[in-house]
Amino acid sequence: MNLEEKLRLLKPLPTRRVGGDGRGQPLDDLLRQAVRLRPAAARPTPPLGRGAKGRIEDINDLIDGRLVRNRRGEFFAAEQRLPFGRPYGRARIGDIASADFSTLKLLFEGQGGLPDVSRWVFLDTETTGLAGGAGTLAFLVGLGTVEGNGFRVRQFFLRDFPDEPAMLEELSEVLRSYEGIVTFNGKTFDLPLLENRFVLSRRRSPFRTLLHLDLLHPARRLWKLRLESCKLTHLEDRILGIRREGDIDGAEIPAVYFDYLRTGSARGLQGVFFHNALDIITLAALTVEMTEALGSDPWERVADGLDLFSLSRILERAGERERSAETCRRALSAGLPSGVETRALLQLASHLKRQRRFEEAVRIWLRLTRRAKPVAEAFEQLAMYSEHRQRDYVAALDLVRQFLQRNGKRPLPASVSSRFAHRLNRLERKTGLLLQEQAN
Repeated sequence: MNLEEKLRLLKPLPTRRVGGDGRGQPLDDLLRQAVRLRPAAARPTPPLGRGAKGRIEDINDLIDGRLVRNRRGEFFAAEQRLPFGRPYGRARIGDIASADFSTLKLLFEGQGGLPDVSRWVFLDTETTGLAGGAGTLAFLVGLGTVEGNGFRVRQFFLRDFPDEPAMLEELSEVLRSYEGIVTFNGKTFDLPLLENRFVLSRRRSPFRTLLHLDLLHPARRLWKLRLESCKLTHLEDRILGIRREGDIDGAEIPAVYFDYLRTGSARGLQGVFFHNALDIITLAALTVEMTEALGSDPWERVADGLDLFSLSRILERAGERERSAETCRRALSAGLPSGVETRALLQLASHLKRQRRFEEAVRIWLRLTRRAKPVAEAFEQLAMYSEHRQRDYVAALDLVRQFLQRNGKRPLPASVSSRFAHRLNRLERKTGLLLQEQAN
């Protein structure tokens, strides 16, 4: 089965009401507006070693685009706009334009105000290899931006390696207009790769002045507990309600490009452009989901207990402790698996302790000591409370011994074992001194 046939298998979205025309649009039709693919005309296979001009004609026959020329040379570019009224999974394209990107400040330490959504660019690359290194280059760079009343998708393509300087020149010029960039695993892969290409071409990297959000990491922090995988396509399915069927696998893309360079036929590249455009739109839609989850009342948007607990940890890390505690309470109310519930209760008790609401915290710790598997932190916190606040050394010693006895011969982490041994020795000395005083 060739790539064209695979693309026809994309699962259509359910029909839904949107905008003024009142009808939804299947996913494959929607994406063909992002990358308008022309049907391939029947023609003989071109000979090996065919020149660049032949390749340009093939690209133009299959994909709507144009040659871009600048002082560094020329390259091929495709561009389309998605109207805001179009549905995209459970959302609409227009949700990107109305998203409040200021909520993303929780993901950036030490940052003040963040740029408006119109000042962000969504970037994804297709490359000649997945390992990176000086020999790897991005032959297709896709950019998504909010402009006017639509979402603009631009794709810069290298018909051959000599096109790279011109493409980098245009990329640098385009990025001057933006203040932030969103990628998926871009911190590890896309941006280092592109920065390396700028260095090799003796040009200044345009990424140094851009605020960078690598959505992979906050996505894992928010959705990893609930989802089996946080790959982009899996998030697309589980979070956005879109499932790719017939899409080219990312691992196959380098081979498709090298086949194009070898034969001169661009027919297989249709699927690559299609895949890249879908990644960009999905990246933008997932960013919207993240902005809404981090909003002022996240529990109105997030219903799953596991996601709520993950969100509470993000808020805690960002210093939003009151919102974190409230979100944690709602996660517990929604229901959590036993192991996660233990972590949520400990987090809530820690918040109550900081608030000096000791009685409420003690009730949670006591609840955890009754679990079949002893919770070290609960016993430790109760022992600390008894020793330092109630000055009841006997009760504190009893809690330490109780934990060690119930734990039996199960091996403890070195840090836990060391803490309990130290506390046991100290409390035994204190209770010994106390008994001597009482005896005298």
